[in-house]
Amino acid sequence: MTRRVCFVLLIGCHGLLAFAHPKLGDEDWMRRIRAFVKTFNAFVEVLNDGNFDVAKWHTMRSAWKELDAE
Repeated sequence: MTRRVCFVLLIGCHGLLAFAHPKLGDEDWMRRIRAFVKTFNAFVEVLNDGNFDVAKWHTMRSAWKELDAE
């Protein structure tokens, strides 16, 4: 009985986590893509000036990771 309950809870939690990610094209995902494009443009502008800004690079990488969608 305990194994069955644990199994059901495990499957239920996995299902909830699967739906926690933003879906491609929904409002939250669009907000994230806009934020990524803004940070990417700021990074490229610095590159066009012949510089490499490590802080902008890390900001762009973190914005890219937030785009993870199903």
